[in-house]
Amino acid sequence: MTPDPTPWDGDTHVPAGHGTATEPSPLTPPTVPKGSGGTDTTTVDTPSMDLFARNMDSLIKPVQDAANLLADVAVAPGAFYHANEIRLKVSGPNGDRGIKENYTKVLNDLANGLADIRNGVQELIKTYSSIEEANGMKAQDLRAAMEASGGDFGAMMTDNGGSVGGTTGTPPGGTTGGG
Repeated sequence: MTPDPTPWDGDTHVPAGHGTATEPSPLTPPTVPKGSGGTDTTTVDTPSMDLFARNMDSLIKPVQDAANLLADVAVAPGAFYHANEIRLKVSGPNGDRGIKENYTKVLNDLANGLADIRNGVQELIKTYSSIEEANGMKAQDLRAAMEASGGDFGAMMTDNGGSVGGTTGTPPGGTTGGG
């Protein structure tokens, strides 16, 4: 037998375990290489590129974990008009659309973009294994190494209701801000 629902008491506080997600091991931001500064010359340092690639790599799993956590999101607000509207916006009519699906795609696109950046930089490291070789790198080489991530970040924007190359579009379930 199902117990009778408890009437709402007007309290807007939602205790932990009821629609909140906690991260048991929060991400510690990776270290950032320090530059020498003070010159008009740009130099490339292979160990710094390696650290950058490792930093990108360290961000991939937490992003994938966040996408996986969304899989467990189930909206069950009830069976009345506004509850159905909430369910439709969050999960879509069949649980395969709405902001849950959009943000799952966004997080997957982000993880793919970070992986593409990591992979591109790792390829540069193989090509330019010494500081002298790396200082001979051309801007086109760097652009080519990062190019694969562009499609992922473009997809991230469109999956979120935006557009590539601009700031137009309305985020799912929201507005673009303003007054």
